[in-house]
Amino acid sequence: MHHAQRLWLIAIAIVVCVAPVEAAKRARGKAATRQKAAVVEQKRVVQPGETLTRILADYGQGGAEALRWDEAMRRAAGEFALSPGHLLRLAFRGGRLERVSYEVDDCVRVVVNRRGNALQGKTEPLQARVRLVAAEGLVTKNFFQAARQAGIPDKVVSQMADVLGGEFDLRRVRPGDRFRVLYEHRTTVEGRTLPPGKLLAAEVRSGTRVAQAFFYNDGGQGVYVDGQGRTLTQGFLRYPVEFARISSHFSKRRFHPLLQVARPHYGVDFAAPAGTPVRAAGDGVVTFAGWDGEYGNRIELRHENGWTTEYAHLQRIAPTVRVGARVRQTQVIGWVGQTGLATGPHLHFGLFRNGQYQDPLTAKVELRREVQDPKRFALAKQALLRQISALVRPAAPLEPVLVAALPQPQRPAPVTITR
Repeated sequence: MHHAQRLWLIAIAIVVCVAPVEAAKRARGKAATRQKAAVVEQKRVVQPGETLTRILADYGQGGAEALRWDEAMRRAAGEFALSPGHLLRLAFRGGRLERVSYEVDDCVRVVVNRRGNALQGKTEPLQARVRLVAAEGLVTKNFFQAARQAGIPDKVVSQMADVLGGEFDLRRVRPGDRFRVLYEHRTTVEGRTLPPGKLLAAEVRSGTRVAQAFFYNDGGQGVYVDGQGRTLTQGFLRYPVEFARISSHFSKRRFHPLLQVARPHYGVDFAAPAGTPVRAAGDGVVTFAGWDGEYGNRIELRHENGWTTEYAHLQRIAPTVRVGARVRQTQVIGWVGQTGLATGPHLHFGLFRNGQYQDPLTAKVELRREVQDPKRFALAKQALLRQISALVRPAAPLEPVLVAALPQPQRPAPVTITR
């Protein structure tokens, strides 16, 4: 072999051996550069109709990569849909997506991190700062208008309607009636406002009648109790969706807008945006969940003492809601939709007793019990009423632990709690 040929072969061998080494060096160099790069976080408030894969595509993470992140989030948090108004955080390093964080609800966040080529997800409680807020109001037209004028959030109004619904029909308040309320105002550690927390006390005075509800720790379980020490939360929620306009009442003869004929309307229609969560009105067992003709997606729950509730025209049904499954009061069982024979998004809510139709807004549904320690409850009740007075008419703040009728601690509010 000629000397020139040998040199040529040696050069090829050097290239063949060195090229992979150089490629590995370049890859390590890129990885090191990426590791040194600062983490850039993007915040995105979810808009109606958006999905995670669609949002990731907006940030250059489309196709199979977006599906990987979506699957990792569902493995960690179960099946869920992005909700409008909730916060999504995306963390990038050197242009590569490293972390996704999403607030599933006002208590839980799901986080997915990149670990090499793998994606690892977990759920964690949201931290929140909580302070007590009290408000009072005077009815001039109707309760719901007066509550909003008093600055009470819609979610708190909805809770008042839930817990007082068995005591007093809030639609029947009259001009001159008064009300007051105590609830938790919640923010993230960063200062972003979260949905309100628990309703701690509510009172409506109408003429000589007083309707009250207090959140009370009875034997280790938080329950709502009336002014006489009887539990309120064993009954049914009269408003299965957080406050919504009633578009059609219970009636034995109603003109149907689509069929153009008069026929009975055995239930109440709550107009609400599509996707609004629908809650179980009471503890029960699922006896039907699926498509039901003009009712669209419908759920039927069997409760105690011959009571049954139905929820129709749902956009979709929660995956865990299947025939035979047990559900608890306030559990989200589906979402408002416009399926079946419906002119717009709303929930049709029906109530039956031993198979007979009942008006959900007026039927007397009582499944109550007395608190275990009436004297202890009386102390807690007075403490909560004092808290309302102190906050409406500023004085020394009291601590929410008085709900359990414990001695007053000296800890200042707000406090940081972990849900």
